[in-house]
Amino acid sequence: MPQGHAPASLRFSLPVFSGSLMHLLRRFVPLALLLSAASLTVFSCKGTSTPRPGNPDEGASGGTTSGVGGSPALGGSTSFGGQPSVDVCGEAPDTSADFTKATLLAAVSSCSAHVACVFQNAAGDLNRTVGEWADDPNEQSLARARAAFAAAMDAWSMMEGFQFGPLADVSNDKYHGRGLRALVHPWPNTNRCNVETQIALREYETADGFMYVPASGRGLYAIEYVLFSDFPDTVCAANQAATQAWNALSADELAEARRDYARAVAGDVVGLADQLVGVWSVDGEDFASVLANHEGYGSEQEALNVVAWALMYPESEIKDWKLGPRSTIPATPAPFGPENPYAQVGIQNIRTNLLAFQALYSGCRAGTGVGFDDWLGAVGATELRDDIDAALTAAISAFAAAPPVESATVAQIDELYQAIKPLSDLLKSSFFGSGSPLNLKLPDSAASDTD
Repeated sequence: MPQGHAPASLRFSLPVFSGSLMHLLRRFVPLALLLSAASLTVFSCKGTSTPRPGNPDEGASGGTTSGVGGSPALGGSTSFGGQPSVDVCGEAPDTSADFTKATLLAAVSSCSAHVACVFQNAAGDLNRTVGEWADDPNEQSLARARAAFAAAMDAWSMMEGFQFGPLADVSNDKYHGRGLRALVHPWPNTNRCNVETQIALREYETADGFMYVPASGRGLYAIEYVLFSDFPDTVCAANQAATQAWNALSADELAEARRDYARAVAGDVVGLADQLVGVWSVDGEDFASVLANHEGYGSEQEALNVVAWALMYPESEIKDWKLGPRSTIPATPAPFGPENPYAQVGIQNIRTNLLAFQALYSGCRAGTGVGFDDWLGAVGATELRDDIDAALTAAISAFAAAPPVESATVAQIDELYQAIKPLSDLLKSSFFGSGSPLNLKLPDSAASDTD
């Protein structure tokens, strides 16, 4: 089977949960139980190198391929590569409780720990199947590795909605940001030449391992590049050492070097997933306690403000970065390439991103449990709460029926842009900012954005 294509049997679909006004149906449990759920140990953490910032240069994406879809990311069970994944983590936690700022922080922690567990298991399956393909490259092992990538990308798309604490960059969380996200999924700062440099020069095999490998050439992007493309040439400049090394390799040697790098990166991603689980583990960093006590944030309100910034994902990443470059609507589109140029699972990613927003905004279990909507209700901002609920429901419905982002027409992209914009506008104009009923300030990156 050519490397640029995946069989139709590997295409999955994601069940779409409609947003609902489930704040009327909350079940009430004591705060102590919720805080206990937030600090559950899900897995032990393996040590990996201290993360380093990657090269933000954007490289050529080159080539297009047909991809595979995702699988359920949260609140159910699924399998790929013949092995169970989400079952290990159980259902999404029930975070129902009377609203207080403390119960909201506890709910956020519990949900984050669960999402991290789901990704850890998906990363483990990806590592296993990539290793099996590297050991025995054939159509069947490649198909299994591609399916595992789709599932891991889907699980990560859920994780994308929880960018605070060590997962976040310091620009999103100046108090506890560590940038782990960029090492797992460097998009939009991806660089094909940086991947090809590692394939050709094998710098990742030094004693420092991935310590000095630019983030833009590693993570899920690098695995995707190897699994879903088969470029004979490199996009690196002719005078670079990587190009000379690349050109000196035979076709068989190049194929082996590609597989070796995919295997190494998949192992590194597992280590990063273990770190993320360790962040929330009571036997690890126990970040749930850090968040509950707003350690380093200065106040409970500031901790909640930083957490709330993760809700800006539909505004920035979905509207501006994923749709904007191909839409005629924004005056100055973001100069970013597609999120998954080779696997082409962009529409699936967005569907799951919206479920991640729903989990943080209105409750971890498909919109039930304590969320920011309860905070709005507690301060009497019920109209804004219901408007956001309605906008989210409409966006989920629009993207459920949408074609693949990579093959959509400009008109279809414009429709999707308009479908996400009501939610985006409510977040910028009412949920955050000077008129916020929750006293939530906009992140610096969005404060000057008038689109």
